[in-house]
Amino acid sequence: MSSKTVWQSKAEEKARIIAQCVQHSVTITQLREQVLDIVLNMSGVIKAYQVLTHMQQHSSSTIAPPTAYRALDFWAEQGVLHKIPAVNGYILCRHVQHECDSDCHEDDIHHNDFVLVCNQCGTVDEQSLSSEWAALRRRAADNGFILNDEHIVLTGICRHCQLKPA
Repeated sequence: MSSKTVWQSKAEEKARIIAQCVQHSVTITQLREQVLDIVLNMSGVIKAYQVLTHMQQHSSSTIAPPTAYRALDFWAEQGVLHKIPAVNGYILCRHVQHECDSDCHEDDIHHNDFVLVCNQCGTVDEQSLSSEWAALRRRAADNGFILNDEHIVLTGICRHCQLKPA
């Protein structure tokens, strides 16, 4: 994929996200848009200090860390990011990167995933388990338990890092 194609894809992702926010009457400030641009160009686990560093590179004034955290939390609330406490960071939701097809259900989009995080290179792979989550929710409810966070984070070593010479 050429760099022009990648840029167009990121611009399309951003346009879809902004349009969805406008449709839901969500205010996009200049700072929130700046953070959106930053995270759309990142991969793997997104740490607040990385975002803060990018923000400060493009600002003439000092930006306090809570500013980055608030903007990241905003995008997590909008479903663009997943906040993953187990890795002390965020990941870009894989559903941001494509249009939903007929099998995509609004209620399931952000709540039925497990996340694989490589301990060596930090790559992230988000996988959906919609039917498995539904069964787990029913089983938990049968036992009088309501699930809050429905992301499971598994850490290990990705295929690419396993194949690297020692």
